[in-house]
Amino acid sequence: MKNTLFNASIEKLVSQTKKQIWVAYSGGIDSHVLLHLLATSEQAKLRPIQAIHIDHGLNPESVKWAQHCALVSAELAVELTIAKVNVADIDKLGLEAAARAARYNAFEQHLSENDLLLTAQHQQDQAETLLLQLFRGAGPKGLASMASQFQLGEATVLRPLISVKQSDILAYAEQHKLEWIEDPSNIETRWNRNYIRHNVLPEIEKRWPSAAKTISRSAENCAEANELLTELAQHDLKVVLEDDLSDYLSIPKLLALSPARARNLIRHFIELKELSLPSSAVLQGIIDEVCLAKQDSVPMLSYADVEIRRFQEKLYFMSPLAEHDVHQIIKCTNTDDLKINDHLTLSWQQTEGQGLKEELITAGLTIRFRQGGEQIQLDNQVHHKTLKHLFQEWQVPPWQRDRIPLIFSDDNLVAVVGFAIAKDASIAVGKQGYTPITELLKSF
Repeated sequence: MKNTLFNASIEKLVSQTKKQIWVAYSGGIDSHVLLHLLATSEQAKLRPIQAIHIDHGLNPESVKWAQHCALVSAELAVELTIAKVNVADIDKLGLEAAARAARYNAFEQHLSENDLLLTAQHQQDQAETLLLQLFRGAGPKGLASMASQFQLGEATVLRPLISVKQSDILAYAEQHKLEWIEDPSNIETRWNRNYIRHNVLPEIEKRWPSAAKTISRSAENCAEANELLTELAQHDLKVVLEDDLSDYLSIPKLLALSPARARNLIRHFIELKELSLPSSAVLQGIIDEVCLAKQDSVPMLSYADVEIRRFQEKLYFMSPLAEHDVHQIIKCTNTDDLKINDHLTLSWQQTEGQGLKEELITAGLTIRFRQGGEQIQLDNQVHHKTLKHLFQEWQVPPWQRDRIPLIFSDDNLVAVVGFAIAKDASIAVGKQGYTPITELLKSF
């Protein structure tokens, strides 16, 4: 029974890994079987197995469940870590997704790059996940369902039972007379997964007994298709990006791709920026309402916690802009780091042949933001130029212009942070100066 349950390739990987092996142990039958398999294996004799139990605090019996897990772990000579979590954003995410987010966040906090976490999802779980994604209208990435291996922060997560039938897990548990927790919420069909588990999949399996296996195979095929789409997007990204450091896509180059490749690339770029993925309708809206908007407009499309903006044939993806007080004035009399607001800190970098004079800084400066009408004279320039015209020359997106710190000596603009320093305020060639720098956050 053990050989049929524990995939040979995973068993080989586990036996050869130098990482500390952990089991995500809920107390239910699936994780109990996985824990028992590992704790009684030859691997456990070479290196102790550890388990981690997440107490979501959602059921009045959760304390008793944790006690049960502690008892079982002790009987198997497995060290158990119990982590209590606060399940937040239930109204926004739904109970199942919110609990999962809290659970995996706890895993990430407790595990390091030297750890390998095994979870007990099986073949039927995979089939349920694909059906859920199918009913949501997911594409290949969503239909790929649960990966057999993935990274969680610095740790690696494996699902060694992902191809194992639920009936085999039950048979193993009965053979070894295991005792497990039955979570009453698992039978509540108001939850979509439970509805599929109890009402949909059993009816499908009456007609197609091997449905869970074949559906899981479809998930593997979708995972492979998604891998190919990712490779295509990576290829297209090299063409559409202006350079490796660009945080925007070139709209003309993007629209030169076929519509399907353009949408695939946009989805991939959004994922790279760790923003929420758009629906199909929003994805098409990015093309129609932003990329194809009138040339003299600065359109913006928003969804979830994402804003898509266009400026001068460039497509920007960002989190919503944070609140910003353009009227604040901050004094500066030294070269220490200076907090501008909750999103920005100004630092001084010592530079040779460029930057502000130290005596100018110690005499007292003020940090302000654009009000309109500011002017500055740059090196090799006879006359002052307005900040408005310089921002246009520098191709600074309009939504960033009022957020760029400006440095004044009295009422004279001596530096536009990240862009320029006034001619009269610059140090001489060969001398040491101080250049103001900031790290612009995603919401800036």
